[in-house]
Amino acid sequence: MGRLTKKQRQRIRYFLKAKTAIDQKKELIHSGDVPQYIAKHIPFIRKLAKNIDQLLIVSSFVEPPLKTGLIDRFLVLAELEQLDALICLNKIDLLDNVAKAEEIAEIYRRIGYPVFLTSANNGQGIQPLFDALKNKVTALAGHSGVGKSSLLNAMVPELKIHVNEVSPSTKKGRHTTTRIKVYELDEQTRVIDLPGIKLLDFIDIHYSEARLFYREFEALAPYCKFNDCQHITEDQCAVKEALKKGQIHPLRYESYLNLVESLKNFG
Repeated sequence: MGRLTKKQRQRIRYFLKAKTAIDQKKELIHSGDVPQYIAKHIPFIRKLAKNIDQLLIVSSFVEPPLKTGLIDRFLVLAELEQLDALICLNKIDLLDNVAKAEEIAEIYRRIGYPVFLTSANNGQGIQPLFDALKNKVTALAGHSGVGKSSLLNAMVPELKIHVNEVSPSTKKGRHTTTRIKVYELDEQTRVIDLPGIKLLDFIDIHYSEARLFYREFEALAPYCKFNDCQHITEDQCAVKEALKKGQIHPLRYESYLNLVESLKNFG
């Protein structure tokens, strides 16, 4: 389907936040400015935007391989939408060295994000993750194949969600669903999966604003020489100094630079 254009993303944001009559929205939905696969899900997305409590970002260490840059973009989305964010690093049973898992987890824990190390196969970390979801509505984010469905099955076996294996040739997951799914883990706990809807397309910001959504950058920004410091080429930049001292992780800074470039290239 391709990426959404800026106009389409702005139109979808209007659907999420505006308070016009439903009939008016239906008319706009079918005006041709919004892809039909988005239009079909508008009622569910509106409900989600209104009632969601937190975003659970799921990634895996292997099969498919870990992509911290993708985690960081989901965190930007959470900061942008003022959602609490949780990170689940799954499939730790496939790691030879668990210390590597703790090293990655510490990158995010030290800047305030809860991180759960889990294995849907052997049950490790499942109960603490379930406790973090209790009595809340949680949106689920992450690539196919990272084990989202397996995690839900591990928490509530009665769900019996179909799980596809990772492709041995591409090392990527195959999409198991193509429509919005709402899973009730118990009477007060719901998880919403949005397959087929690119949550990252909702990062609708100017490249110069990207720094505002990296919380460790914002904590240091007052100590930069320039009020609008982008933390890239400027002199006397507190963020770059912290990077040199090891106070900011290189992976986080690298993902920031990549996000800035992608926002420059995608208007």
